[in-house]
Amino acid sequence: MANLSGNVNLIAGGVQYALFIIFSSIMFFFVDKIGRRTLLIYGALAMAFCHFVVGGVMGANGVSVPEGVNGDVNIVIRVTGPPAHTVIAFSYLLIIIYALTLAPICWIYAAEVWPLETRATGMGIAAIGNWLFNFAIGLFIPPAFRNITHGLFLLFGAFCVLAAVQFWFTYPETCGKTIEEIEVLFSNQGPCAWKTKKGSERLHEEINAVATAQAKGVARDSIEKVIAKDSAQHNEKAGVV
Repeated sequence: MANLSGNVNLIAGGVQYALFIIFSSIMFFFVDKIGRRTLLIYGALAMAFCHFVVGGVMGANGVSVPEGVNGDVNIVIRVTGPPAHTVIAFSYLLIIIYALTLAPICWIYAAEVWPLETRATGMGIAAIGNWLFNFAIGLFIPPAFRNITHGLFLLFGAFCVLAAVQFWFTYPETCGKTIEEIEVLFSNQGPCAWKTKKGSERLHEEINAVATAQAKGVARDSIEKVIAKDSAQHNEKAGVV
């Protein structure tokens, strides 16, 4: 497709997996500082942009190869020169964005929204659904790319935009929320998803209450130590006298 072959094609394929591992690991340190909705919505929109760029460049500069590129009958369009470099660059950028946003957040969100009594079952359903759709996409892409070529990227870009719209309207923010608060978010009396924010008033109140209690306990211990020390000194003086 981008006129790569041999070891170069193999290395290019390996680079994308390396990028995925590196950037998904980096996101581990920032995921709770940014919030779930922000990463889901803007991640989907950024991925849509990458899909549209790749599809547009391939559609404008691709050359039809009916017999297949390098003998692969599923790839019937070739891009060379600077357009090919653009396709490769935005394909890598797509992997980076996915590793920073939807890849980790989807699993975190799936774990947070289930109540404790059904969380194990819910995560099992999420894992099964993920792999079933991976299997289905693996079967869908070869014939789809053979028949609609660059239009496949435009289709995936449209799906990403629709996903961002769904995230905006139906996915409340769960970052920093207690289990009880998350249950309220998904109840009939819960707020609109786009009105929810990162953090938890209840969680902050509980943390402050614990900190205050600990501070009082430390102060009380300090006072008791001072009293005990004064009593000991007084007893020593009385014994000397």
